Amino acid sequence: MNTDFPFIRQALSVFLAAVAFGFSGCEEETKELVPTYEAGVLISSATTTPPANGNLSYYDRGTNTLEPDIFNKVNNQFLSGGVRSMTSAFDKMYLITDARQVEVLMANTLLLSGAIQEIEDPQRMVALNNQRGFISNWITTLPASGQVAAPDSGQVLEVNLRTLAVIDTIKTGKQPTAMALSGTRLFVANLAENSVNVINTTTKRVDTTLTVGPAPNSMVIDGAGFLWILCGGKSGADATRGQLVRVTPNNLRNRAVVFEFPNAATTPTSLTLSASRNRLYYLYNGVYQMDIAATGLPRNPLIPRALETVAQDPNDGFLYTSRTASTENWVIRYRSNGTVVDSFQVQGPPTGYHFR
Repeated sequence: MNTDFPFIRQALSVFLAAVAFGFSGCEEETKELVPTYEAGVLISSATTTPPANGNLSYYDRGTNTLEPDIFNKVNNQFLSGGVRSMTSAFDKMYLITDARQVEVLMANTLLLSGAIQEIEDPQRMVALNNQRGFISNWITTLPASGQVAAPDSGQVLEVNLRTLAVIDTIKTGKQPTAMALSGTRLFVANLAENSVNVINTTTKRVDTTLTVGPAPNSMVIDGAGFLWILCGGKSGADATRGQLVRVTPNNLRNRAVVFEFPNAATTPTSLTLSASRNRLYYLYNGVYQMDIAATGLPRNPLIPRALETVAQDPNDGFLYTSRTASTENWVIRYRSNGTVVDSFQVQGPPTGYHFR
């Protein structure tokens, strides 16, 4: 009898190990894997009616397929309001919506991480580092009285990106929108006037204000360190032409270089950089391409077609543009030489692209 005990113990050990392995296998099989979105293009869209919500789509380069409404798919809820702008910073994505809040997502999974709330009318966002960010904000009411605020009531809000709390307020000109960072200087374009505020990010004060053309609507800083400001100009009886202005951020005493557009009836918009940061793209009843060393505006468009957005994918150099016709919203891709590649439909008019 005693000689059987080692065999029984060995058999019992094998049985228990098999049971344990079985449970482990079940756990592995039932473990839910969170999808990641790391090798494609995120496309944000404005409000669609109905429903009155924006959209976030994912275009997979490898399969050439579009996955629509991934915000709802990942978070099991609709995105409240159309997406005005989309910012990526470190491990987070920030979506500013016309529901007047900033949705904070984990960059790779797009899972909701929180929200920056109680902002009057947020427009754009930039991150100084992984702890501090700035949001341009329009003011339409005075919080204490509820009365309509003065038309020059604009501000930039400093946000703690860890707590998602607004920690400081800096007054700006009318309707601050586009922003660009260069060292300790934050440039803020005031859409409703012809000015750009220069904010010191250390002291959080406006050091100076640059006078530019009317309605500055977009800004970029190129690979050589120059700041480019695209101004839409004025319409109406006293119409003025749009301007493209080049500024030296580290020496604001240098005289700005101004390129004036030929037609006051057309508004230039959507200034963006090439992936190599040595060329500019903008919309002006067509898509134009301009070398940063050029001494004049290009005469002919790269793409002679009225489009609504433009951005370049650094992975393959393709230009992503969009066009809305009736209820159909299209993303149209072009090669860097201006020849068309393909197109696909998305839900809602596209407002921005993030390339991964």
